[in-house]
Amino acid sequence: MNYQLLLEYYSLGTELTDEDLELLDLELYTQIESIKTSYYHGCLEVAPEKICLASEICKGNLWITCLATVLDKLKPSSLASQDRVRKVFDELLRNNYLVIH
Repeated sequence: MNYQLLLEYYSLGTELTDEDLELLDLELYTQIESIKTSYYHGCLEVAPEKICLASEICKGNLWITCLATVLDKLKPSSLASQDRVRKVFDELLRNNYLVIH
């Protein structure tokens, strides 16, 4: 199933299953790996406001950031230093998709 559709269901109040979370985790890993080689990914587009709000982050965030945030919330990593949002931001910075002023 498409990760955007799963996040859409989540934004509407649908509880995600363990299987859904595993699929989302795999999708996030794949996206992180693929942004290293190509600029054209839907995950680098701004997510709709309702997805950002359901993810409990500010509107205007990227799909990949929403995905990482939902996973960190619903399926936290055993190591705090290994949170997915941090990995996403590190990769976005490393690959020049974000610039800090």
